[in-house]
Amino acid sequence: MAETLTVDDLTFTVTRSPRRASIGITVERDGSLRVTAPENCPPDVLEQAVRAKQFWVYTKLAQKQILSHPPVSRSFVDGEGFPYLGRSYRLRLIDPSAPKSGELVPPLRLTQGRFLLRRDARARAREYFVDWYGAHARLWIAGRLPHLAERIGATPRGLAIRDLGYRWGSCGSGGGLNFHWRCILLPPRIVDYLIVHELVHLIEPHHNTTFWQRVLRVLPDYEERRRWLAEEGGRFDLGETAKALGSSDNVTS
Repeated sequence: MAETLTVDDLTFTVTRSPRRASIGITVERDGSLRVTAPENCPPDVLEQAVRAKQFWVYTKLAQKQILSHPPVSRSFVDGEGFPYLGRSYRLRLIDPSAPKSGELVPPLRLTQGRFLLRRDARARAREYFVDWYGAHARLWIAGRLPHLAERIGATPRGLAIRDLGYRWGSCGSGGGLNFHWRCILLPPRIVDYLIVHELVHLIEPHHNTTFWQRVLRVLPDYEERRRWLAEEGGRFDLGETAKALGSSDNVTS
C-alpha cells in the first residue's frame, strides 16, 4: 500500500528514494499531490516541509482549478450577463446622452438590476468594468474590514484593490491587505472568507494549524467556503485567457 501524508485537507503520495537528498513537492497536472523524500526521512520532518510550502501548493491547485473550467467568454452586447456579488446582471447598451437633459451619461453604471453601458464606450468596455468593479470592491471590503478585524484581533494598515493574477488576496509585509478586483464578483460569504483569510495572515503568516484554527473561530464553515472558491471561483471573471501550465509544478525544500 502506498505511503500517504495528510496535512489539513491535502493528501500527498509519498515516494522515498535512497538517492534523494532533499524533500520535493509536486502538484501534478490532474491536481494530485506527491512528496519525494530521502529514504529515512521521519514523518514529522515531511509534514513540516509540506506545511512550509502549503501556500505554494494551494496557489498551484487554484491555478489548475481555474484552467480546468471552460474558458469564460463574455461579450459586451445586449443581454450578456455580468456577475456582481454572486448575482448575474444583464447588460444593456444605451445612447450616450440622457433623453431629457441631453447630458452625457456615465460610461457604465448598475441601475434597476441592469448594467448600462454607453454604445460609444464599447471599445473600452472591459476597462470600464474593471474600474467599476475595483471601486465597488474597495467600498464593500472597506465596509466589512472593521467588524471582521475586531473579531480576529488584527489591525490592517492599508487596503489596496488591484490585479493580483491568480491570487484573490495577499498580505503585505507592512500590514497592508491587497485584494483582486475580481473579489467583488463573488458571493458576499466568499468575499468574507477572503477578507478573514488575509486578516489572519496579519497574525499568523503561515498556513499552519494555528492559522486555520483562527479562521475556524470566525468562520466555522470556512472549509466549505474554501472548497466552493476552488471549484467555482474560476467562473467569475471577464473572460481573460489563462496561460497553459506544464505537466506539473514542483518545489524542493
